[in-house]
Amino acid sequence: MNFPSRETVERLRREYPVGCRIVLDEMDDPYTKIPVGAQATCQGVDDAGNILCAWDCGSGLSIAFGADRCHKVRTDDEAKITLEWYGKRQPKENARCPRCGCRMDGASSRHALSRRAGIMICDEDGMREALEDAGIMERMQLTQWAAIAGPECGEGPWEG
Repeated sequence: MNFPSRETVERLRREYPVGCRIVLDEMDDPYTKIPVGAQATCQGVDDAGNILCAWDCGSGLSIAFGADRCHKVRTDDEAKITLEWYGKRQPKENARCPRCGCRMDGASSRHALSRRAGIMICDEDGMREALEDAGIMERMQLTQWAAIAGPECGEGPWEG
């Protein structure tokens, strides 16, 4: 087994910060039940360059350096899967808006349901989505939402 250099491990840690969302491209493990395209939250990168993962399916299998391949969420379709996964786990009260990141006071159910993904967003962003659909405002890509972009920039895991 070849171990990566210290520089490679540091590059991987910058590229895959804790909390970013990962999509599996290939896993060299004939016994795994994690399908290609599955998503996980990065828990860190160990000294051997393995990406530690918390898979949405419940597995904790790491992405092995040099054997497996993955990428961070980068398309709106991938971001939609992540947002809908977050939506199922969104706090019932005082949640953060996944679009802008602000705190939504009170019950989450009294706020707006996103037109883009199955998740509650703040009332202001609900209005913005309506204006985007009407062609009055430019449409914000899902990859730009706080719940997606924040962890990608190393802000840690999204805690709605």
